[in-house]
Amino acid sequence: MKKAIHEKLKRLNADTANIYASLEEIPVEKLSDTAYGWSIIQVLSHLNSAEKASLKYMQKKMQAGEGMKNSGATNALRMWLCNGVLKSSLKWKAPSYVSKPASYSFEEIKSKWAETRASIEAFVDDFPEEWLNKLVYKHPMGGRQNLDRAVDSFVYHQIHHVHQINRIKKQLGV
Repeated sequence: MKKAIHEKLKRLNADTANIYASLEEIPVEKLSDTAYGWSIIQVLSHLNSAEKASLKYMQKKMQAGEGMKNSGATNALRMWLCNGVLKSSLKWKAPSYVSKPASYSFEEIKSKWAETRASIEAFVDDFPEEWLNKLVYKHPMGGRQNLDRAVDSFVYHQIHHVHQINRIKKQLGV
């Protein structure tokens, strides 16, 4: 099962590399332009912050050990529905608890996000096999989930924001 989770992390990292490649030729001032809401850099910062906060939650949740509940079909269904919405190009306002993301340079956010991803990979490496069905993660819309579906949510969250990045690029004329 961990092998499948690592494959999802590889896909996530490859998708992130594709995002970076699509932004390489865009002038810095355009990447930071907030004329149409969040800038592209702020979207990347949001993705990093969400993954970092999720990791922190999972690390804390691990302290419950065997006290964590097991995942079931209802949890899987909720996440499947949530991921379906996230991979669509539907647009909605960020929930009130999502603060305005920090602005960094393109290189800074790439570095910070790489650190977060390395921490997530280390977490997966150290995660006990016998707990893979435990509800270690809490998704804002999808509810409590196991580690495999947590990584799925990172994939689909990023897909959702790629739609946003593409809209911003189009508005900026790049």
